[in-house]
Amino acid sequence: MDLEYSWKNHLRQCAEAGLERRLCPLQHSDGTHGIDADGRRIFIACSNDYLGLRFHPAVIGAGIEALQSSGSGSSGARAVTGAHFFAAALESALSALKGTESSLLYGTGYMGNVGTISTIASDGDFIFSDRKNHASLIDGCRLSHAQTFTYPHRDWQTLENLLQKNFGKGHRFIVSDGVFSMDGTIAPLRDLLRLANEYDAHLLIDDAHGLGVLGENGHGILEHFSIAPQGRIIQLGTCSKALGSFGGFVCGTSSFTAYLRQRSRPFLCSTMLPPSTTAASAKALEILQREKHLVEKLKNLSHLTKAFFSKNSIAFPEESVAIFPILIGSEVRAQKIARCMYDRGILLREIRYPSVPLASARLRLTLCASYDEGEWLWMLSQLHLEMKKNGALPQ
Repeated sequence: MDLEYSWKNHLRQCAEAGLERRLCPLQHSDGTHGIDADGRRIFIACSNDYLGLRFHPAVIGAGIEALQSSGSGSSGARAVTGAHFFAAALESALSALKGTESSLLYGTGYMGNVGTISTIASDGDFIFSDRKNHASLIDGCRLSHAQTFTYPHRDWQTLENLLQKNFGKGHRFIVSDGVFSMDGTIAPLRDLLRLANEYDAHLLIDDAHGLGVLGENGHGILEHFSIAPQGRIIQLGTCSKALGSFGGFVCGTSSFTAYLRQRSRPFLCSTMLPPSTTAASAKALEILQREKHLVEKLKNLSHLTKAFFSKNSIAFPEESVAIFPILIGSEVRAQKIARCMYDRGILLREIRYPSVPLASARLRLTLCASYDEGEWLWMLSQLHLEMKKNGALPQ
């Protein structure tokens, strides 16, 4: 079959099923607003910039200073051309915050997940992966060539059965998101760690959506559960969400990160992050630890959102902190509500297949500490009106 015909046919089918994706040109003007192609001011209700640090003057200033002194790029892979001192400083700061011996930066969180799993697991090993894990974790499992078992979402009992059946064979790895990005749910970390200890497995936790959100100080899922870091736990993460910058990282023992530096292809074969990015990330990490009111503001907005949803019969996961998936079901209906919201000056994109299973389309609402409470409540009221108008609320 002619490939051009195949592509066009696929696009036609996507359009007919309400699954066509259209990119939205938008110039973000601050942490919560943007200007669209028509010059309209748009309220952004779906950003991962949880603490609003993208536009923090100190973060921008650190990036500009590094850009002017060190150029726009890093010129090559870190193993070839090295990296600015900012990179090592950021890794040290991440290790200190996460309570580990060492950290290693990757170009993106996706690369960090793929690069870590595909390097430390191999043929003859066993991976146990939550069914709702992020695509980067799934792809890392596939590329490792280890035998991968998928257990139902957060079902540690089924996970234990799988571990029992495969005990004593190869190396074992339990892989899970900390906060699940499409559902807002949180991994049962205490149970996962107990099983990792009992069945001699390493526990890989992607804390991309936990840093800056979970725990009293926003240090992430381990702080949330009052669990002390240990060698068996590998913490993965990103600077592109609550830190408002870019790049991925992995935290663990010194021998673990040294092994990755020797063997991880996404680390060895990719251009290093530019100095301006690592400098901005380091400054954002410093602000996270200093300006603790940002984490508290985020949690207050979370309580406000839950109260509004409860009052207006909108279902949400009770444990949600910064991610609120509003389940719609129908892809066409979700797309229509998102379009109507945009007409009201609100960007709230629908999430649909293949990001989530068919017929489980949703609107993914996310919080930002920079939101004005009055404007946030206005946005929620507009969402409630559109859901009611389009039959997305229980009668």
